[in-house]
Amino acid sequence: MKLLKFRIQYYKSIKDSGWCWLASDLTMLAGKNESGKSAILEALRDFDTNVGEIPGSAFPLDESGEPTIELCFEIDKSTLDEIAKEANITIDKPTRELIAKDNLTILKDADGRYDLEQKISEALDKQRNEANQQHINKIQSIVEKLKKIEQLSNIAEPKLDGNIEEIQQTAAQFIAQANPQLSAITDETKRQEVSESLTAIKEEWESLQKESPSNKFLDEATTYIPNFIFFSDFLDILPFELPLSEAKNHKTVQDFAKVAALDLDKVIKTDDIQRRKIILNKHSATITGDFMDYWGQNEIELVADSNGENLVLGVKEAGKTMIFKAEQRSKGFQWFLSFYLRLNAEKDETNIILIDEPGLYLHAKAQKDVLKILEDVSTETQVIFSTHSPYLIDPDRLDRVRLILKDDDGTRIENKIHKGADNETLTPIITAIGLDLTRSFSVAGKQNVLLEGISDYYFLQALKECVPKSKVHQANLTPCTGAQKVPQMASFLIGLDLEFLAVLDNDNEGKRIAKELFEKLSLEDTKIIPVSDKDGYSVEDLFSHDDFNSFILDDVKNEDATIPNSKFLKDKKLDKVLLAKKFFEEVKKNKAGVSLSSETINAFKELFEKISAGFGSP
Repeated sequence: MKLLKFRIQYYKSIKDSGWCWLASDLTMLAGKNESGKSAILEALRDFDTNVGEIPGSAFPLDESGEPTIELCFEIDKSTLDEIAKEANITIDKPTRELIAKDNLTILKDADGRYDLEQKISEALDKQRNEANQQHINKIQSIVEKLKKIEQLSNIAEPKLDGNIEEIQQTAAQFIAQANPQLSAITDETKRQEVSESLTAIKEEWESLQKESPSNKFLDEATTYIPNFIFFSDFLDILPFELPLSEAKNHKTVQDFAKVAALDLDKVIKTDDIQRRKIILNKHSATITGDFMDYWGQNEIELVADSNGENLVLGVKEAGKTMIFKAEQRSKGFQWFLSFYLRLNAEKDETNIILIDEPGLYLHAKAQKDVLKILEDVSTETQVIFSTHSPYLIDPDRLDRVRLILKDDDGTRIENKIHKGADNETLTPIITAIGLDLTRSFSVAGKQNVLLEGISDYYFLQALKECVPKSKVHQANLTPCTGAQKVPQMASFLIGLDLEFLAVLDNDNEGKRIAKELFEKLSLEDTKIIPVSDKDGYSVEDLFSHDDFNSFILDDVKNEDATIPNSKFLKDKKLDKVLLAKKFFEEVKKNKAGVSLSSETINAFKELFEKISAGFGSP
């Protein structure tokens, strides 16, 4: 079963996380420190069937509720058939269609009990309940007739609105009290009819089905719940030398053996020292090539060897013979090695891997290697991890990011990264986008356009594709990190003797920067271009009100056309960088589907013409 989404309630700082939908491969939980990222991973860990009741430390300090964890799984037809067969139940077509449509949601309560979503449970039990109700209705009808007989009128009626056990017990009591009264009925025919009616009641209550198909289904379905493998650190260092007899008891050695397809039992049982060395050396080569695909920092090999009755596991530089202990390498290498071995040992379609803040010991390049490993593992195993590192966020895969936010109502999960987050939460994401841009643009173009920020870059790049016959396709758009950085970049370009101009918002800050460029750097008026002649306008204000609602904004819409787009973003605390990037990617993917109004096209066309004129183009 594949996990699609989850929801956590009353677990530590989480009162209600809301539903968190998983990405297609990796799912990243991004948030500030103490926002509740670790608590989310711990809650998922506690859903594992090997975990009994939820630990007391997970209960909210304010005693506002008891932990509940809900997971929704996609379940294919073959798995559903297997569960039905093993549970010895029949699942009708409507119930199968319901599960196919809504998927399978399983809940776990504080006491460690699992339960099905109510509508699924009711659908599975529907046939049984309908059949039981028919038996109950027959009992009710028979009892009503019998109660009209004088000798039986004072006998308490069976309780037919309780559970099956209560119905059977009270029906048996009714029969037990009625039987002694038969002798008081003088009419033999009537006495025979009453006796047959009591027998019929017994047959009906004995036909009631006690076992719940939904409970039988749940018992089997829980055996298909993936294992949750939780990593909060990777501090088990690969030992340099240890007795072969202890090898199978050491977790990191077991990980090494599993990844390298090394049969430790075979090594231990091999008495021939030379043969043992051959076996180990062969598996050293197996893991070296794979590991080196990721650890691109140095030429390092992993080595397995033996020393008498001891197993030797070390590292060495390529082309050299001296073997080092893992503990003699850097903290980063030690962490990366443990991380690599553990993840590759645990990757399996029946597992879900949870990782809390991977790569804290590693520098930027190595963190990117961590991301490569996670991407590789996610082809076989679902991976969910928390991070605040921009190097673990792929700017082209922001669909992987889920924001973890915390306010007075506790920790919650936001599936859409441009919605409701503060600057600190978004910092690693915006940084990742900025780092990506530094690899894709240059300040050495023939014509350089300085922009205030990244959102301006994405908006203009997108509109270059949308404005017919734009004259700025060859211009090199260079975003700064705010208007105040434009003079610094301008000074740099002057020093390189490169042609450039600056495009600034027509707000107070933009006007201040324009004055500084003119007075301090002697930049010509034609090289200082406001995005619009309208006072207070920013790049996003060049979009018409309807276009901005349709193509830029997402869930939240600006219902008041008198409120400028830039002010609406600020008032609603929406991150314009993320919105601009989303728009840019949509244009790249489906330009024909982005049908902008003539009002928007003309506004950007006018700006592009000013830029062309600034470079001396007609």
